[in-house]
Amino acid sequence: MITNYVEKLRQYINENEEISTFDLVEIMGAHTSFLILLLILSLLNIILAPLPINSFIIGIPLTLFSICYLFGIKEGIFSKKLFKKSVNCTAWRKHIHKVSHYIRKIFVISKPRFHYLSRLHRRLVSGFVLSTISLLIFLPIPFINTSGSVTMIMVLLGIIQKDGLFLIIGYLLFAIHIIFSVSVIFYVVI
Repeated sequence: MITNYVEKLRQYINENEEISTFDLVEIMGAHTSFLILLLILSLLNIILAPLPINSFIIGIPLTLFSICYLFGIKEGIFSKKLFKKSVNCTAWRKHIHKVSHYIRKIFVISKPRFHYLSRLHRRLVSGFVLSTISLLIFLPIPFINTSGSVTMIMVLLGIIQKDGLFLIIGYLLFAIHIIFSVSVIFYVVI
């Protein structure tokens, strides 16, 4: 299922010079869950971490999609001018095949298990966690982006695959990530 979406994204990136948030929604479909987009963007954030403006380019869609997930917004906001701003996707071309490779590996280790723990998932709780992490990823602070993406991937896999183990690990990583982020921000500010 998700590998099909990654293949659609790969095809679009190879055929076009620019990509926008609106294009991402068109590729995945407006009725497709934002969780898949968040998962793909989180993986791209880890793979493209060395690029200088990466936190801004990927942070905006991550934040917007996670807020849409939090409030249950499915479509209608994607006609806005902000969503039609595009970026050059040539840097993504050489890395998009890695995303599909990692998604295949991830789905091998993530499977439905610990159903009683997966019941902890509530859209508002998970949406709050995803929104908070995506806002931290958006900030250009060293070491917060990659660890935030790992946290998002764990929570997203827990939700998508109904994997209670990954969901609990994701929530624990969220707590650790918040403590770490506050420490880094406090240290940088003071």
